[in-house]
Amino acid sequence: MEESLVEHPLITFTSDFGLSEEWVGVVKGVIYSINPRAVVIDITHDIPPMDIGKGAFVLAAALPHMPVAIHLAVVDPGVGTSRGALVLEVRRGDVLVGPDNGLLLPATRRLGGIRRCFFIDNSAFFRQPVHPTFHGRDVFGPVAAHLSLGIPLEKLGRHADAEGLVEPPWGEAKRGEGALYAQVVDVDRFGTLRLNALPEDLREMGVGKGDLLLVEVAEESFRAPYVNTFGDVERGKPLVFDDSSGFLGVALNGASLANQLGAKPGDVVILYASRFSPGEEARGWQ
Repeated sequence: MEESLVEHPLITFTSDFGLSEEWVGVVKGVIYSINPRAVVIDITHDIPPMDIGKGAFVLAAALPHMPVAIHLAVVDPGVGTSRGALVLEVRRGDVLVGPDNGLLLPATRRLGGIRRCFFIDNSAFFRQPVHPTFHGRDVFGPVAAHLSLGIPLEKLGRHADAEGLVEPPWGEAKRGEGALYAQVVDVDRFGTLRLNALPEDLREMGVGKGDLLLVEVAEESFRAPYVNTFGDVERGKPLVFDDSSGFLGVALNGASLANQLGAKPGDVVILYASRFSPGEEARGWQ
């Protein structure tokens, strides 16, 4: 494990716990009781309850912008069952702690990929007794705290095969025959469709800023330019852009595209490299 994780013990914390109950404060209290030097950064605790896909997107969007750290994430509808508990070391040097339900994997790809992974099954590092419905407090939080003290990963449990981990809630976009086949993995508060596609996917198709795309989503099709920001199109017009998350987004300037289309996470989005003139307006949008 990176020396800096012990010298400057930083732990990020993401969950679906909300802030109306005691759960977030209790987990942080357990962490500080084990390592009073730890610094905990709350990314969010407003993940919709049990929404692994949203949690995975938030982690994948946020962690590349965080310092190298220990990343604690708990969105765990399978708590107390036979689902595994994981600690993953990535090539950037970070360590991720959370359930083996796909939550952590999209973020590991954006941090260089998995270097080592272990199941967490050494109860010496748990808070006792372990409650079957609160592993955030009794398993994941304590393990993150012990890691911040320099406990080697291999002491936490048996080695895990990265290929055998539970699949993430969404995969990677695919290219083929002048089109990019993607999926809505998140809808933000402004109604932007955030995709599992990256800007380089369009670049590799030969699409550049200012080019016009044909977009198919939620049984609707429309033309939208690939631009830098909302103000690059008229109000009420669609656009494709590089979302601040690092993924591609499809949006309306000044309105909610999700509401207009009834689009939701899981919907397929196809982006065609259009043959229209780059200067042509996105006619056809209703």
